[in-house]
Amino acid sequence: MLMAAALNGFGQSITGTWQVMKESTCLGNELESPTETEEELANRMAALSGQTPKVMQFNADNSGEQNWKSVGKKKAAVKEKFLYKVAEDVLYLLDKKSRLITETYLVQVLTADNLVLVNKSRPCERMELARIK
Repeated sequence: MLMAAALNGFGQSITGTWQVMKESTCLGNELESPTETEEELANRMAALSGQTPKVMQFNADNSGEQNWKSVGKKKAAVKEKFLYKVAEDVLYLLDKKSRLITETYLVQVLTADNLVLVNKSRPCERMELARIK
């Protein structure tokens, strides 16, 4: 067990349930400050998405699940199962069937309560997550 803790550069485990608190995209970073009309439209669009938060769950057996609200769907949330692997400060999300890497994230912050991920192929995309439960 001590060896596993020594191998993890952050000293914390990613295992658990995490809620996305803030997510930024490349497009959002490149745009200028929104106008009043654009802000109003964004608020209206956000209201359509409902109250279902985006949640990612990482299990101890290296499996995981993420869910999010899908506008226009009857179900409250769409669930996607995946496998994952953490190597030093990199998180790999793997396709459950083929086990091919689908996403690669750099782990910027990993504490007992906070997780910050940056997409390796698009460094302007960032996700801030908070541990729940």
